[in-house]
Amino acid sequence: MVSLDANTQQKWEQLLNWFLPYKRVGVALSGGVDSALVSSAAVSALGKENVVAYSIQSTMELPQEIDLAAEIARFLGLKHVVLHLDELKDERITANPIERCYFCKLIRMQKIQAAAKEESLQVLLDGSNADDLDDYRPGRRALQEVGVFSPLAEVGIPKAMVRQLAKWQSLSVWDKPSTPCLASRFPYGIEIDLQKIQQVACAEKYLKQSGFAIVRVRYHQEVARVEIPGEDFDLFLTQREEINHHLKQCGFKYVTLDLQGFRSGSLNEGIK
Repeated sequence: MVSLDANTQQKWEQLLNWFLPYKRVGVALSGGVDSALVSSAAVSALGKENVVAYSIQSTMELPQEIDLAAEIARFLGLKHVVLHLDELKDERITANPIERCYFCKLIRMQKIQAAAKEESLQVLLDGSNADDLDDYRPGRRALQEVGVFSPLAEVGIPKAMVRQLAKWQSLSVWDKPSTPCLASRFPYGIEIDLQKIQQVACAEKYLKQSGFAIVRVRYHQEVARVEIPGEDFDLFLTQREEINHHLKQCGFKYVTLDLQGFRSGSLNEGIK
């Protein structure tokens, strides 16, 4: 049985108290640990009958993400609404400007907001945590414009504590690596289309099947720049011939290993 230290227990109680002004809420459930914890807290505070989970099924997400979201919803006993969205039909996104994440988050949350009107929900929530406030995240502005709240961020719960609480709540995704949408693999200004998305998805699927739990394949035209944690470099090099072959099969001409290693949001480096 996982136990909590006094500070984490206090944060959990603050999170439950956050829900007290509401009777029915909707949660944007992505399949990741953050939104899973928000869903679990909502159930603990309000009861499962007063929580509705919404997930977006998109070509810009790895297919297994929607499966994980469904698994979480079943575990918590939630009504789960899956909405289909093709962001690649929106030129504001395919052009891949610096504000791409804003436009993507905006149309996703508007889609969820429209569906939520049928449920008489008082508020929509997402899984942004306290650490997300320190990164370049234009999607935060979209959340504010649509009126979506982020309980974890508001209560001040960082990622490490999210994982601790999720494990305590027996959520299967408590140690799942973050998996942002595949558009985040493209440097700003490089146009995004379905073929490129599929290239990246193909490459990351193979690498994950080869033992790399944390991996990003950054798209640089003919070059796949692979980011993995430094401790996985030896494993990568022992498999370099197979990796090179398979990533070329995915459509890349060259395969490189980023010697700086994995870091979340590396394509935001230099943006202020």
